[in-house]
Amino acid sequence: MVLFEMDVVRFIQIYIVQLGMGIVVVFIGLLILKRSTKRLNQIFATFYLLVAAATITNVIYASLTIRWVVKALHVLTVILFWYATLYILVFCLIVYKSETVITVKRNNVIALIYFVLLLVMAPIAYLMDGITINETTDWKPVWNLAFAVYAFLLISVYIVIPLIYLLIKTYRTFEDDELKRRWKFFALGLFPYFLDLYLITFSNFINDPTFRLIYICVCFLTILWCNSSN
Repeated sequence: MVLFEMDVVRFIQIYIVQLGMGIVVVFIGLLILKRSTKRLNQIFATFYLLVAAATITNVIYASLTIRWVVKALHVLTVILFWYATLYILVFCLIVYKSETVITVKRNNVIALIYFVLLLVMAPIAYLMDGITINETTDWKPVWNLAFAVYAFLLISVYIVIPLIYLLIKTYRTFEDDELKRRWKFFALGLFPYFLDLYLITFSNFINDPTFRLIYICVCFLTILWCNSSN
């Protein structure tokens, strides 16, 4: 059998919450590009479109039971979610330093280094049994300590810590109160997404049904927050 009957909680998580988030972020990404196709807008829109791609990939494999396909698509989903965050970092770098400093070449170097670090997830997932997703886990992803720690440290050190620094430094450069207000709103709008990624890591590591339910609720709030922030 290629398909299986999933429990109600997982159905809600995949086909209502996550699919809903995918639809929302596609709309946001296209709306940003519609406003303008300048480089800064392209970078910001890429973040949303990569999140959408990750969500769609997740929905595709959710009902499958072909082990190697499910595992490969889950790894791809994680990489896409994590890689999307790079474009928020680059966006903030450009706002803080300007496009003349953060050139396309420097942009590509930053992206390439992060992409290579993300690819390390694959050997951890396969050679170190970093991810288990099969009938024994009811086709829910379960991460071991090595994979969870690597995912946590990678996004924290490469993205979150530098991003927090940039958000604060940029805020302090603004003299206009309206710009400060918008930047603060922008920063607060990012919080649910990164919280979501940390909760994914913890949820997949502890593999607790109650915590997975909490995670679904947070995902739903993330959708509402993304809607109100744009």
